[in-house]
Amino acid sequence: MFIPFSILKEGHIFLDSYYDILINRYPHPDDKKQEKSFVPYYLRKTEAGHFVSAFPIITPLLALPIYFFPVILGVSASWENVEILASLSSSFIVAFSGGFFYLLLKKHFFQEEDSSVTLWKQKSFLLTVIYLFATVNFAHISQALWQHGTVQLFTILALLAFYEKKDFLLGLFFGLMLLSRPTSGIVIVIIGLLVLFNGFIKRHPLSLDITSNMRLGEKNFVYCLITIALGFAIPALFFFWYNQTYYGTIANQGYSNQIFTEWQGRFPEGFLGLWISPSKGILVYSPIFIFSIVGAYLSLKKWRQEPNALEYAAFVNIILLHILVLGFWKHWYGGWSFGYRMASDILPFLVLLLVPFVKSAYFFQYKKLFYILLGISVLVQFMGVIFYDGIWHAAYDDGFRETAWLWSLKDSEVAFNIRRVLVKFGLRTSPF
Repeated sequence: MFIPFSILKEGHIFLDSYYDILINRYPHPDDKKQEKSFVPYYLRKTEAGHFVSAFPIITPLLALPIYFFPVILGVSASWENVEILASLSSSFIVAFSGGFFYLLLKKHFFQEEDSSVTLWKQKSFLLTVIYLFATVNFAHISQALWQHGTVQLFTILALLAFYEKKDFLLGLFFGLMLLSRPTSGIVIVIIGLLVLFNGFIKRHPLSLDITSNMRLGEKNFVYCLITIALGFAIPALFFFWYNQTYYGTIANQGYSNQIFTEWQGRFPEGFLGLWISPSKGILVYSPIFIFSIVGAYLSLKKWRQEPNALEYAAFVNIILLHILVLGFWKHWYGGWSFGYRMASDILPFLVLLLVPFVKSAYFFQYKKLFYILLGISVLVQFMGVIFYDGIWHAAYDDGFRETAWLWSLKDSEVAFNIRRVLVKFGLRTSPF
């Protein structure tokens, strides 16, 4: 939240000027009185004695346009002001991702060019509404400068580039995804395999002159790979530049000292927890995604008739691999956050798997149930906007070693918030 202030006011990403504000608000848990000079987990101290963010800086760079005028007009870097600017920035990031997601759906998954099909009747619009308002994008990701909103934005842009065969942009967005959040590597590998497949099968189908056409296909395909690599090189070079300039070493990045130590989640608890945990499960907080499972089944069942069958298979693998990997992370539940934060990177793919369902006859058969689950999903997100303040975590969070609190129905976050409503109406004396 403070990096844009530092860039605009001081021309660098050092957080020295804001260190006192940060540690007074969020001190190191083992040095709350600041007597041991411990550096909090979210910061790193360079050899030159500067403080830098421990985590990727792409998200605060995207926030610069929102911060620009308030900062140059002299708004102070108080916690309250920065929080407002961060919330505005994250809302814009998610809103732009929603706009690009609508374009992706309309151009490459639905044919809705007929002027008689109003916006409200477009399936692409319906799924965009789900993406924006029936998921933790609305309740949580758009409320603060998480990395997840940025990853989703670049994922959607990468998918647009993939479908429109804009290889340089595909490489560029791949690189920006990876800089925003390392787990994006799963998406990059699987979409990259699609590019490899399409390079020989879809882009350059064989003609009668097999030998010459193979050579042409190989030449064009090599050119495609070089173009993607050139796009990827830009964020890669930027990464090495800013690390060398400000951090001194890649080891100063936040994830570098966790990569071999933090995989303490228990299988299958983390994997299943991200799906069905009463307080963190995707299908609990966004039950509309039950139909994504149906969509995945339909796309794989009728893969010969489905023109995008290979892409849907890739989406299924991205979702499963991402949740499997994050399920091994000790904080698979996302720490102090609302809902399935750690799985939010794959929301575009979960929504895309709704496409085969809404295109099928089953959509009309189960339309009423679909809209009921959509309504519940949106209401849960409104609950997050209204109620999320960390009180539930403070009361029940026992950390990653004893995870029974994540499976309690009685003391789940949803049940706790319902009890808070009853307290407001005088029907209970306490939510606990």
